[in-house]
Amino acid sequence: MSVSGMKKQLHKASQFLNERLMGAEGTKLDEDFLKMEKTVTVINVLLAELLSRTTDLLQPNRAYRAKLSMLSTVSRIRGQARTMGYPQTEAMLGECMLFYGQELGATSEFGGALMAVGVALQQVSQTKDILDVSIKQTFIDPLQELQRSEMKEIKYQLKKVNGRRLDFDYKKGRRGKVAAKELHLAWDKFITSKELAERSMFVLLQSDVDRIGQLDALIAALLDYHCNAQRILLGLQGDLQARLTAASNKPARRFRSKKIQVGDDHSGTVGFYHQLSAAAPRSSGKQFMVVPSKPGSPISSYVDCGLVLNQPCCRAMYSFMPNREGELDFNEGDIIILTGQVESNWYEGTLGDRSGLLPVSYVDVLVPLPLP
Repeated sequence: MSVSGMKKQLHKASQFLNERLMGAEGTKLDEDFLKMEKTVTVINVLLAELLSRTTDLLQPNRAYRAKLSMLSTVSRIRGQARTMGYPQTEAMLGECMLFYGQELGATSEFGGALMAVGVALQQVSQTKDILDVSIKQTFIDPLQELQRSEMKEIKYQLKKVNGRRLDFDYKKGRRGKVAAKELHLAWDKFITSKELAERSMFVLLQSDVDRIGQLDALIAALLDYHCNAQRILLGLQGDLQARLTAASNKPARRFRSKKIQVGDDHSGTVGFYHQLSAAAPRSSGKQFMVVPSKPGSPISSYVDCGLVLNQPCCRAMYSFMPNREGELDFNEGDIIILTGQVESNWYEGTLGDRSGLLPVSYVDVLVPLPLP
């Protein structure tokens, strides 16, 4: 800085202290100018708040934001084009549900529902990623550009207006010691800066159409996101209702304890249901056959070895409570001796000392009835 420049800064500082400490009066700016300056100050603070709050709305975890910013900076330094997206909470929850749904398996009603919810939440997360991009392009970027260009220029001009006013007031206070030409030049510079700042503030305050358009774009993006999320979640709700209905209509299953008997040769163990002993007693003069559990049967997982059977029989896949007289009640896992078939949907059978009709769809035939 030149000597004359340093002297000018000292004169301005002296005038500023005189006004603040000694109560010296400076040149007053007109009311319209002061009103516009106050409004511009509010807008400047507003822009900073809007940008911060909008970013918090889209990416609420500031620690993640800082981490992504650091990784992005490191990638640019290394010349890499790698970009990482913000981890949406819906995606993380959906990933958790998908993992444990797959662990439970497709045969589990709850596992299937978990996987359906996980997929839907990931779709919601993708919709939110689209929202982030849309709001950044239509709302955040224009506001940041406004901060960098117009607001920065207005702040610079207002600072220059204040500096030139201080310079003019200092020289006016030293009238007689300062040449009239120099005083007149200081006045012209002050008025020129004031007019430039006033014009810039006027243009900014007349751009309501642009600002309202940006707000409209923000709300349109939010509305689009919520409509898409609603569509996804409504579809998910319908799927869950269907699964709930199917699970509710599924016949109730009861836990049945199983007796384990160790063979005389100690070569292994054979599981027996207590009903088998009562329904099919052994006879020394008859041959017995070993029928393995039917693959894919809902009950086959209860028994890991063969069943010793010597007559037509079946195993109950579900518990059955009779609706009419003449029907046989039984529990899941019961072994029922088959005595006949009255029609395509009903067998006749015996369980212990009870006999009656039983539905074909509720049992797994182990030894079929002889052909007629």
